[in-house]
Amino acid sequence: MNFFDNYELQREELLARIAQELELNPSRKERMELAYAKVLEVLKKDEVFFTDLEIELYAQGSVRIKTTVRPLKKDDFDLDTVLHIYDVHGKYDPAKIYNALVRVIESDPFFKTICEKKDRCIRLNYKDDFHIDILPGCMVSLEDRDRIAIPEKKLQSWSSGNPKGFASWFLDKSKSPETYMLKAFSATLIKAEVDAEPLPDDSLYDKTPLQRSVQLVKRYRDIYFENRDNRVSSIVITTLMGMYYNGEESIYDTIDNILSHIKLGYDQAIQKGQRFKVLNPVDNQEDFTDSWTQANYDSFYAFIDDLYAKWERLKQKFDKSGDEYIKLFGEGLYKESLRNQAKLLGRFAKDSAEATTGLVLNQAAKTDKSGVINPTQGIRNEPHRNFGGSPETRASK
Repeated sequence: MNFFDNYELQREELLARIAQELELNPSRKERMELAYAKVLEVLKKDEVFFTDLEIELYAQGSVRIKTTVRPLKKDDFDLDTVLHIYDVHGKYDPAKIYNALVRVIESDPFFKTICEKKDRCIRLNYKDDFHIDILPGCMVSLEDRDRIAIPEKKLQSWSSGNPKGFASWFLDKSKSPETYMLKAFSATLIKAEVDAEPLPDDSLYDKTPLQRSVQLVKRYRDIYFENRDNRVSSIVITTLMGMYYNGEESIYDTIDNILSHIKLGYDQAIQKGQRFKVLNPVDNQEDFTDSWTQANYDSFYAFIDDLYAKWERLKQKFDKSGDEYIKLFGEGLYKESLRNQAKLLGRFAKDSAEATTGLVLNQAAKTDKSGVINPTQGIRNEPHRNFGGSPETRASK
């Protein structure tokens, strides 16, 4: 497998790098884990309500299914958690569950200063970093320990949910095909002999095409809706991508095919005079689009249509599609990922000429004061537009 002769492989590796750059940094992860553990500790110490109950606090959403995306600029990261009470909801009033959670959290001097009451959950605001939303819920029945009843708005009724079931559904859908393009590429790196050089971080190729695809689509969603209303929620994006994923063997094909299916499904619903619905795949009584207005639908379709048009242009090589990567993911993220890929090309090329070609094609090559071409220092080289000689020369071949 020659990396330098395979644009699809180069594109796939670059997309994986961009998605990897979107991960939360280790220090933020560590702070979140410490905060999360402290919340559970405080709840388990309660001697009034929670003392005799079996409880579990766990992450739901992107953290659980490993599709996190660091926020744009200095926005907070939203860590969604569930306080799962392993007792049937029929024993309790929704307000009682919610108020017990509030009482315990506010009994802690620090948590009281950062606690914000929301409709169905409470939020702990860790300034300029992240916030934790804690959603309380009880079992719907003894036969199904994962499905929960959640206090609804105004705490007068219950609604159902199954965060664990949803995560299991998505992770099952996202299982990486044995023929995943980057698996074979990763194997070639492991076999490569590179003197005194460590191998790349294995985690770069660990996530599946679907997980990486969700990360990339959510990043463009953040960029697209930065100055627009009716932002499409992560749960809608994740559900649709899980529904339409069909075992594609690359990140590019996963997004390409899913966007086509979404557009087709949306158009067919309109033609039939039906409302385009996004139902919870593990609870078809829950409609993630039940509150959408026409403005929400218009924004959703415009976003999908725009993303699809830009995605199509990634079929062109890097020297023609670079601007699209910047529009999709941001200039800084694209260039950093490209630089890191260029370093890999230089290390694993069979010879220096091949490495130089790869760098120039990737628009990442620079020439230092000694005339040595490299990915990091010196003056940037412009890509050549004519790789086959002059028109006359090509015509004579």
